Amino acid sequence: MCLISRRNLWIKFIEWMKSVGAPELRKDRFQYISSNLNLYIYPDALVEDYLKLCPLDNTWMGLSHAVREKLNSEFQIPEKLRSLPVIELMKRLISILSKSTHRFIIAKGHFLTDYELPHNIWGEIFVPQVEILPFVDLVITHGGNNSFLETLYFAKPLIILPLAYDQHDNAQRVVEKRIGLKFNPFTVGDDELLHAIDELLMDSEMLARVKRISEEMHQ
Repeated sequence: MCLISRRNLWIKFIEWMKSVGAPELRKDRFQYISSNLNLYIYPDALVEDYLKLCPLDNTWMGLSHAVREKLNSEFQIPEKLRSLPVIELMKRLISILSKSTHRFIIAKGHFLTDYELPHNIWGEIFVPQVEILPFVDLVITHGGNNSFLETLYFAKPLIILPLAYDQHDNAQRVVEKRIGLKFNPFTVGDDELLHAIDELLMDSEMLARVKRISEEMHQ
């Protein structure tokens, strides 16, 4: 069903592209490949296997990251969270994290503005991710490219709970490179997620691998 929907979407997209006079795209593709310059953004340590399977010509340039600049404001972890000794999809995951002995910062988005967070969790509609990352020990994310690359840039291990698109690719890459774990956000169990958090925080070899990738990205 998903393949049929994607195919229909591509056909509609092609029809629209033709209507505005754009060149024709390759079958089932939504993006052009330039004959002059193409760009991909992915850490060297994670892309090397892909390049062996699909070598790129000299029209391609790779960047290890494109980390956003910090905001002008100086971020500080709120006293509510800092002073604690312990610290429906979102609500379910929050419920699981509330049973942890660790403390968490979350981006609530616009759907949980009136939702009261547990005592060991602090969050706002938007949180300044780049400012927060240096303060944390682990990142739990859906695995989109921005969060994925910024987490590696700041040398933090990952737990990825993918929902769509590149998130599944990044989640699989994290497992293959042994720099984190992945779970289905809809089915992951309480003990499964809580144990994974504890396991990653204690895995010194994994932390060393993430640190090496981060150092390469800073070069």
